[in-house]
Amino acid sequence: MNTSLRVENPWPGAGVYVRERTVSTMDDARDLARTGCPPGTVVVAGFQEKGRGRLPGRAWVSPPWESLLATVVLSARELRFPLPQLPLRAALAVSLAIEDAAGIPVRVRWPNDILFSGKKVAGILCEARGDTVLVGLGVNCAQREFPPGIAAGACSLLMASGRGPQVFALLSAVLGRLKEALDDGGWRERLLARLASMGAPARVDPLGSGESVEGIVRGIDADGALVLERGDGAMQRVRQGEIRAER
Repeated sequence: MNTSLRVENPWPGAGVYVRERTVSTMDDARDLARTGCPPGTVVVAGFQEKGRGRLPGRAWVSPPWESLLATVVLSARELRFPLPQLPLRAALAVSLAIEDAAGIPVRVRWPNDILFSGKKVAGILCEARGDTVLVGLGVNCAQREFPPGIAAGACSLLMASGRGPQVFALLSAVLGRLKEALDDGGWRERLLARLASMGAPARVDPLGSGESVEGIVRGIDADGALVLERGDGAMQRVRQGEIRAER
């Protein structure tokens, strides 16, 4: 089904494709990109059979229409900033949209998670292939509980605020904020104001091989790398990894 009646899309001429059920909105969006769809095209689904997270083997599981599950197609040629900034700009957009729609303060855990009171409420997954860039996002909206394996670290907008925004209304808010964030020259300052663990000790575990890095979180640089102050006072930039707060 192809409809844009219930979603406001700020990209002129870009469609919003609604799936009751799909394998993955990322896969659907990639297929649409191959057909030459315009930037800003969106796929949103009620249920994903194989929704995935940023790390291998990490799935996004959600009952039908209890989460916002969507992927936005963008063109790398139209982005006027380095690609490593994209997950952070998208995370800023989603955090602002959540604050708009649910009225709750949230934080961004570098590079792509949104937290409420330390619990994950949303995540971002960006993939690039050739000129096509995909921004996948998942926001927990209406869940009242989570499976035991993730319950301690997960939260929904309903649980956080007592009201879960309607999925299409939240998607409209996200798209509007994403369009702004892609052109926002002050995005880094706005993100730093919401950066989780800012000024606190943290450990960054590498993706793949390598050693963990520990230090005090001092911010992010213009390329989206996390800046840590090590014990010897030196500043170290970490371009990818999984951040964990130290107790």
